[in-house]
Amino acid sequence: MPGPEHIALIGCGFAGTSALFQLVDRYPVKRITVFEASGTFGPGYPYKTDECPDYLINNTTDTMCLVPENKQAFINWLRDTGAAGEIDEKGHLPRALYGEFLENVVRTARTIAAIKGIHLDLIPAEATGLKETGAGVEIAYPGGMVAADAVLLTTGRCPDLDRFGALVGDTHGFYPTHVSAKDLDAIALDAAVYVLGTSLSAYDIVNRLYAPGTGCAFERRADGILSFVPGPNNRRVVLGSRGGRLKKMQSLRPMAINRKHFTLAEFRRVAGEQGGLSLDALAGMIRAEADRHGADIDWHRIVDPYAECHDGDALNARAGDILADDITGARGGGTGNFLVDMFSDAQLDIWDGFAERLMTPEAEKRYRAEMETAFLTFGAPCPVPTAERLLALHEAGVLTVRAGVEPPQVTDDGSGFSVGHRFGEDRADVVIDASGGVNRMVHDPGQSTLTADLARSGLMRGYELAGEQMPGADIDMETFRLRGARNVYACNMWLWGPGFFTSSAYLMASFARRILERLYMS
Repeated sequence: MPGPEHIALIGCGFAGTSALFQLVDRYPVKRITVFEASGTFGPGYPYKTDECPDYLINNTTDTMCLVPENKQAFINWLRDTGAAGEIDEKGHLPRALYGEFLENVVRTARTIAAIKGIHLDLIPAEATGLKETGAGVEIAYPGGMVAADAVLLTTGRCPDLDRFGALVGDTHGFYPTHVSAKDLDAIALDAAVYVLGTSLSAYDIVNRLYAPGTGCAFERRADGILSFVPGPNNRRVVLGSRGGRLKKMQSLRPMAINRKHFTLAEFRRVAGEQGGLSLDALAGMIRAEADRHGADIDWHRIVDPYAECHDGDALNARAGDILADDITGARGGGTGNFLVDMFSDAQLDIWDGFAERLMTPEAEKRYRAEMETAFLTFGAPCPVPTAERLLALHEAGVLTVRAGVEPPQVTDDGSGFSVGHRFGEDRADVVIDASGGVNRMVHDPGQSTLTADLARSGLMRGYELAGEQMPGADIDMETFRLRGARNVYACNMWLWGPGFFTSSAYLMASFARRILERLYMS
């Protein structure tokens, strides 16, 4: 099995750790160099080991993989090490604990490399530039230069979008991110807090604002419903976004899915017959699959969850009803959470459908602009325990949901913020941006030093769709190679553009596997 002798990985969060382990475990590589700007190898951005313990892993404990063929790697490690005590397989442990697992994987990979005679360098520095040569790729970093045969970009996140910095970036009480923001815990217990976005990060923030350490509690009533006991915590929180759509939940008992209509083979067949997949054709496949599985879907609520809501109170009440119904569906098994279960089962087929450009350009552009956010409420769901807390806070009247939210404005007296929404305006003492926006435009001046260098040299180009620049990079989706390069491969968020949403650990581990298989079989 021939292949490159020296592989460089740029970034060592989940994707880099998975690629590193797979390299030393399966492939005849002789040297591996890993760059990690933070100096901490393994956890990356989402799984920092010193992060707030109230930030939970979105997927259940028994599905967290490291390699695609074993989705139970994390739970096996927990059992063997006793790192979490008694384990609820369908529970959701702190993200920081998964970070500890990833750090352990890097140490294990280092040991395996030593046993196999693989030379492994872990360089705690940022790679700042790449230059392709006849022999491979030269990687520049503040400490010098390393030459490798091939490079995998496993850097994870693109830079955060700076949506409001020019307006309120220097104003006390505005938080452009919640990650590693230790002073979030110091927010006054009587503060009015506006959380921008209904992303998974937004839910993490709510968990943190009402953590047990603040003196409040969540108690299970006799009927099984969670209730909120505020204690000294008198914070009021608004979850506000443009659409106001709330995340669906991971099923506690996923139903068995046997897809016939929503499959890669059907995507290919229909695309071949019709000259490309349309959104109507895809919707028909989803409906046919729901009928096949006996699932009764409220399509009107999916299309417009707040139809006929004529004021803020009605919209907020509808949000509470949706939360309650979705929790029931996620807890109950059967068809109650069918779309979440089906999209989870189909995620690799969806990815391959995007990668093969089976959608018409018009359909893809419309999906990206109008439907991707709604789809990801099902495709990237939240834990049931998190949703139960949100519902308890909502029923207690301390959590409000808004839609049609506008950019925050500093009040005239500078004491806080005003935030407009579909039916009026709210005042807040604190604003936290959790809209989840990242900058995926290759040629934007806000990109990292490495991306700017790749774009300037022509090794990375922006993804184009029907002549229009789109988020993401131009990548050969069969090999994952940057189209402007010969030996540089993407296994990170730059794939989200030409490909489907890429935050799933299973997908990222699968991409690392595909890249390495092609490298060592070519």
